[in-house]
Amino acid sequence: MNVVTSHLALAVLATLVAVLCFAHTPDSERGYLEGDGRPAAPGRLHHAVTTILFWAMASAAYGAIAAGLLAISPEATAVAPLAALALGLFLAGAVSVRLLRAGPDAMRTVIRPAPAPTPRGRARVLFICGSPNQTTQMHAISRQMPEVEAFFTPYFGDQLHVRVAKRVGWLDTAILGSRRRRICLDYLEANGLAVDLDAEANAYDLVVSCNDQVIPRCLAYTPMVLVQEGIQDPPNWKTLVWRWTRLIPRPLTGTSTFGLSGAYEKICVASPGYRDNYLNSGVATERVEVTGIPNFDDFERFRENAFPHKGYVLVCTTDARETMAEGDRHTFLDKVVAITAGRPLFFKLHPNEDFARATSEIHALMPEAKVFTSGSAEEMVANCDVLITEWSSLTFAGAALGKEVHSHHPMEEIQRLLPLQHGRAAENIARVCRGVLGAHRLPRGVLESGTSEAAEDSLA
Repeated sequence: MNVVTSHLALAVLATLVAVLCFAHTPDSERGYLEGDGRPAAPGRLHHAVTTILFWAMASAAYGAIAAGLLAISPEATAVAPLAALALGLFLAGAVSVRLLRAGPDAMRTVIRPAPAPTPRGRARVLFICGSPNQTTQMHAISRQMPEVEAFFTPYFGDQLHVRVAKRVGWLDTAILGSRRRRICLDYLEANGLAVDLDAEANAYDLVVSCNDQVIPRCLAYTPMVLVQEGIQDPPNWKTLVWRWTRLIPRPLTGTSTFGLSGAYEKICVASPGYRDNYLNSGVATERVEVTGIPNFDDFERFRENAFPHKGYVLVCTTDARETMAEGDRHTFLDKVVAITAGRPLFFKLHPNEDFARATSEIHALMPEAKVFTSGSAEEMVANCDVLITEWSSLTFAGAALGKEVHSHHPMEEIQRLLPLQHGRAAENIARVCRGVLGAHRLPRGVLESGTSEAAEDSLA
């Protein structure tokens, strides 16, 4: 092995070590949860030089630079290593300064602790949350299960590529990203719910999850109940590529492949229409439970509200651009102009949207439009005359409340998929959870109130 090859080998090995160390640096949400909600004070360079990550980055840079210099000037065997060492240390220091903005421990390598075993008494259940809608759904289900020991966590993945992508910032607009995880933690803390961040503290008898696009390895052998969140994307070319080739990671296909992981015992869906969709997709009949879904099972309750406006055209947008989904906002806005025809016009932006960009685009075409970035979208739907959506789950609210609805989804399909309106979705899902718990673990005095199935007549 010549000197250039040996330096390249060092660079490759050190890069692998750096990636592994970077993936196992502390989650920023850990400090956020344990602190007062404010960012930690930045660390200094001396905090970096005591970490494996710093020296792995320096070694990787040294090996790559030295190999390059020696390939250009083979005779510079004395000068090239010294120059590469100086540059490697400088680059490692520069990157460290950036990483240490998150706090003095930001470069420390953290080993996941062994979880506490499940207790012999009460069943221990983990509720995996996500967006505000998903989080409130999990909370509603947990309230129907007072007999269990309930813990909550924002959505997470513990795979190497997920951890690296999250730390680099590629997942910031997704429920796996730090910004949306902090919003989730704010809700959990405000409601006094027990948090087990990323399921690090405990082992569990059951997982109730809002999504199955990423299944954490630490929970791969724990029974899971999956709960549908809302409306789902229609199948598209990415769906077909995933089905036939698996060349596209499932998280990049949007919600069109939700529920197709097969990693759950039961999936709780909104309506018989969605049950038919899952059966047609190959999901086993015994796995699909028609329960209705919390937040979507009683739209009538929004008719009595404090929103001060009535009789307008309401446009509810989506975060398609922020989540790398397909969408043409300019064509959509042209459609809105045609439908509105001079009537009062309100926009309710998706919470995950770039508010400044969306507002600017709207006012460029419709300067008179009122744009809302907060407030109850369901109450706004209840008071409108006309509802215009892209792919929003609020389409269901408009259909259930008898509004004139314009959507990218065909309205006959919306009516077929409309969630059951009985107000008992959380109760029904809790019954399904008890059934799964009973099949795997039946501690004395814990599950007497539960049954193993959600009876069809309770869903009418």
